[in-house]
Amino acid sequence: MQKVTLAAALMAGTMLATPALAVTIKGNIGATSDYVWRGNTQSDGDASISGGIDVDLGSGFAVGVWTASLGGDSSGSADYETDIYGSYSFDVGSIGMEVGYISYQYPGVAESANDFEEYFVTADFGLVSVSYFRLDSAEKKSQNDDKGTYLSIDTGFELNDGWSVGLHYGEEDFDVSESDTDTSISLSKGDVTFTVSGDEDDDTRAIISWGRSF
Repeated sequence: MQKVTLAAALMAGTMLATPALAVTIKGNIGATSDYVWRGNTQSDGDASISGGIDVDLGSGFAVGVWTASLGGDSSGSADYETDIYGSYSFDVGSIGMEVGYISYQYPGVAESANDFEEYFVTADFGLVSVSYFRLDSAEKKSQNDDKGTYLSIDTGFELNDGWSVGLHYGEEDFDVSESDTDTSISLSKGDVTFTVSGDEDDDTRAIISWGRSF
């Protein structure tokens, strides 16, 4: 799992096997012209590089860590972001379910004032997936110690010659801060993705990203 703006294609991992446990480890690297998350730039419009490790523990359990560089010259801002997460996946009939936790950390910021965390649940219906995130606690200054939710709907389909299209809609609702919606459309081939992302304030961004898993 990782932020989809910097998505990397999944490829074969490394198997570490014991008689009682099989653990699959996958790494990923990526680069993007602008790190956009939920319709908002996280890198002040600058390019960003990223990398992470995902560990499948078996029986539906997984953990991972992902980090990305942050641009901009704002005083007191973090140079990079690190996400630590864990999840459990299972099926309910034909619906694939995932529940989990994500800790968003911004090392270098005084007293970790920007750190926050979320719990989430995702339902995958095949063609469409729906995710619900709950901001459990926030010390993020930009949210004024606010709490809130984020709901996203995603779909995608294959085109000819290895091309694919992805569509996204998201809506965030905070208890105190102003709520917002975001949409995006992406076109991918191989390891490269071109995305047009916009939000409720008509802040539209064109992004080109590269990502690979190994």
